[in-house]
Amino acid sequence: MNRPVPVLFLIHSLGHGGSERQLTAYARNLDRKSFTPHVASVLGGFRADEMRAEGIPVIQLPLRGLFAPNVVPVGLQLRRYLRERSIQIVHAFDYGTSLFGIAVARNSGTIALSSQRFYMDSVPPKYQAMVMASHWLAHGVVTNSEGLKRYVHDRLRYRGRIDSCPNGLDTNKFSPGPREHSGDGLVIGTVCVLRQEKNLGQLIEAFAAIHAQSPDAKLLIVGSGPEERNLKAAVARLGLTGATTFEPSVSDVTHAMRGIDIFVHPSLSEGMPNAVMEAMGCGCAVVASRVGGTPELIEHGVHGLLVEPGNRTDLLEQINTLVHQPELRAKIAAAGSARIRNEFSIEASCRRLESIYHQHLERRGIR
Repeated sequence: MNRPVPVLFLIHSLGHGGSERQLTAYARNLDRKSFTPHVASVLGGFRADEMRAEGIPVIQLPLRGLFAPNVVPVGLQLRRYLRERSIQIVHAFDYGTSLFGIAVARNSGTIALSSQRFYMDSVPPKYQAMVMASHWLAHGVVTNSEGLKRYVHDRLRYRGRIDSCPNGLDTNKFSPGPREHSGDGLVIGTVCVLRQEKNLGQLIEAFAAIHAQSPDAKLLIVGSGPEERNLKAAVARLGLTGATTFEPSVSDVTHAMRGIDIFVHPSLSEGMPNAVMEAMGCGCAVVASRVGGTPELIEHGVHGLLVEPGNRTDLLEQINTLVHQPELRAKIAAAGSARIRNEFSIEASCRRLESIYHQHLERRGIR
């Protein structure tokens, strides 16, 4: 087969979030001589509009749930699309649509790949069995870190084919630039979906202690999500309202990243955190939890500082280290940016994903 192979990425939403950003980056950057990307989602979103504007086909599936009355007609809709476009690979990106998409792909004779981009403690209990079912039904699983690859094998007892493909960034976009905040005080901040596992309450507590010693310091929290009300209440309770800024999620986070001197990601659970990669790429000095694929990005003391997840004392100590050591802060920021540029570009990630696809195609005798 000399013509490009059609591939369909499947995800629940195409709005804000790390997986949504990564899927969009893959669709934009796959080698068009080898692969033609298609995208399907349930909710759509602004990233769907971005991809359509660039000529990438994006369809919306009105699926209301795996057991909803319309699951069969939506499944038939997707199967028709796969057959009419000669889709050879369906790659499901999240747990909300994975089992549905993989079942339809298998029924259509298409290579079906599931994803593990998170640890199971981040998955609502009612979906955990579906995640495992999608893995067993798929032809293979793609993880976004070596840590998750080991987790799927050892903890989830999956014995099929597992490949890892670390996330990648557009390093032309996510690159160091002038720090975009005014004033003399340091800006400590984070950019993420405001969910419980992101553990931002501990960041706010740590900032309270720092602000007591450094009144010019500012806290910036960029993102939207279910924890927003609780986090704002914590800021008010600790008397930090005047020193803290909340901004909603935005499609382009580079401006926000370049307004942060010390980027803090105290998450309790991660796969390969895009936010940490983006902060490093933009030249922030990063403090992040030692979870998931984060230690694959950061060598402690070189590309950033790692903390034990959930450890309040450790988090405060590591942030304070960068607050009071500007030379170390600058050195870590430069080393982190160089590592992203040299090892975690979207080009490198796409070539890895393409090699995984080629291997599956060759096993089927297609390439």
